[in-house]
Formats: sequence, C-alpha cells, structure tokens
Amino acid sequence: MTLDLPRQGRSVPPRRAALTCLPVLALALACSEEVEPPLEIPPDMPTETERVAISPAEYATEMAFVGFAPRPLRLFARFVHQTSEEYLERSYGGWLESGGSWQPLATLRDRLPVPRAAWRILPGGPWRVMAAEGGEVAGLVYRDTSSEFRLTPGELVAEWTGETGQREALLLAQVQQGDSLQNGLLVLRRSARLRAAGSDEATANGSDSLPASRVVGLRAQLFLLVDSLNNGLLVARDADDPDSTAIAWTWVGSIGNEWTDVRVQPPEDVSRALARWLVELPEAGVTARFRLEPLPEDSADGGLRSERMPLPYAIQGRLEILGNGQPASGLGVESRS
Repeated sequence: MTLDLPRQGRSVPPRRAALTCLPVLALALACSEEVEPPLEIPPDMPTETERVAISPAEYATEMAFVGFAPRPLRLFARFVHQTSEEYLERSYGGWLESGGSWQPLATLRDRLPVPRAAWRILPGGPWRVMAAEGGEVAGLVYRDTSSEFRLTPGELVAEWTGETGQREALLLAQVQQGDSLQNGLLVLRRSARLRAAGSDEATANGSDSLPASRVVGLRAQLFLLVDSLNNGLLVARDADDPDSTAIAWTWVGSIGNEWTDVRVQPPEDVSRALARWLVELPEAGVTARFRLEPLPEDSADGGLRSERMPLPYAIQGRLEILGNGQPASGLGVESRS
C-alpha cells in the first residue's frame, strides 16, 4: 500500500536518469552484462611518455542504497582519489548489510598514473564499473570470495548541489545479490577539493550552479529512510547551522516531491545510545522518528574514514505518512568541507 502526498511541495516527476549530470561516474570503460571489464588500465590513462598537468586534489564519490523490504538490503560504498603531480592514489571500500548483519567490503588501495579525468571511478580488485554507450553508467559490480552484488541506478528523483559544488542525486535503483533482487532508493554524493602539494589538507572547490536554497551546507548531514511500502524520505541539513533551512525529498506513490518546510529536532544528547531524532514535514503530513547506530567496530573502515568523511550510520525508526506509520530503515552520512 502506498499513499499520495498533498501537492503543495515542489513536484519532481521521475524521469530516466540523465547521468550526464553525474559525470563523476561516467567511465571510458564499456561492457555488457555478459562480459566482465578487463583488468587493464582504461584507455584514458596516460602512456609512459605522456604527462598530465593536474593540480593536487581529492575526489570522493559515495553511494548509499536502501531497499524497499521489511528487512532491506543496505549498501554504502566510498571511492576516494587523491592526486599528486605524479600519481593517483585510490581507496575503495564500503559496507553491506544483508540478512540483518553488516560486513565490510574488501578495500582496494593502490597507486596509478594520473588519468586525464581523475574523478572517474576506475575498475580494480573486486570492483567493476559498467557504462553504456555514450558514457552513461549502467551499473556497479562487486565480487570477492565472500559476497557479490550488482547495483543498477534507475530513474532520477531529485538533484542538488553538494558542499563542494558538485551535483548530487537521489535515484531509484536495484541491487541484485545472487537470485535476490531488491528495488530501493540510491543517494549519489560527490566532492572535489584542492590540496596543497605534499599535504593531505584539502579545500572545497565550490560552485553556484544551483540556487542557494538547494545547496547543502559546509557540514552536511543526509538521512535516507525507506519503508517496505516503496515510500522514502531523504533529509539534508547543515549540522553547523541549526537555523539554516533543511531540505527534504519524498518518494510516495511513485511521485517525487521536494519540501523546504522541514523541521529537524536532534536529540539533546546525540551520544546517548538510543537517542532519537525527529523530522517533520507539516505540509506533506510526513513524520520520521529514528535513531542513528554506528556501524559495528568489526566493519573496519579500511582507511576510508577521515575527519572530512566519517563513517556512515545505520538508521532504524518509523516513517509516518498521513497518519499511517511503518517501520523504516536507512543510512545516515555526513561530510565536512
């Protein structure tokens, strides 16, 4: 059962994901579902005689997926590139929850020659990336000795500008794991920061490509909640400025809406284990109550955690729409400029 929301919000009709607005995921590699991408360096990598003039920078892409199911599959993957004048150092990894238990995904850490497009996710280790003709992303494949899955982005629900000026998005998506297939919602996040030569410090490279009302702040928190009735809620706020306007997007009755009348009430003591958050969308008739749970310590971050990019949180709570409540699960992510 799904419920229709009032139409006061900004309607965002679903459309086929024009992933050209998410260029960080566009790849030079192309393959079909039947053929795995080769392991060699993609053709946009420079040859031994080529030099790529590039400023030292840090590029990060995050993917957070939550399925529409009573016990949903939850996936978080992080891809970090740090470039110098001579090489690109990459760190890929993440976490997968299936059947109620979290497990870390194998971490890939290595160095490569600097490609011409240093923000692109590159295949390697257990990670494969598929692209359709023209560079549009067709899917992300992970396969190691303990687990495997295929993530396929679908229709675009909403897009906004992240804290470093990069375009980010909420999409419908599917994750296939063996014979099991779950539909759900996917958040794609990106950042790009310049680094001083020989330093790990990075500064945001901003943009004003979208209106200020749709720009997530300098300490961005995003909460994604999904129930088993194909309903979803994404809330974005600037944690450093509680008086700033939070933004929310809903996916209810196969319709996406954007809302700016969003009230976020953090718990008085966020360090308390069962501290509950409250989010209200008065115009939409939507209320969410939830708690954040740190990922288990044995889900090691594999070197992917930093002051700017902390570990994600698992979310457990309840999503109420027009008086009808359902248990909800989700993911919470945070980043600092």
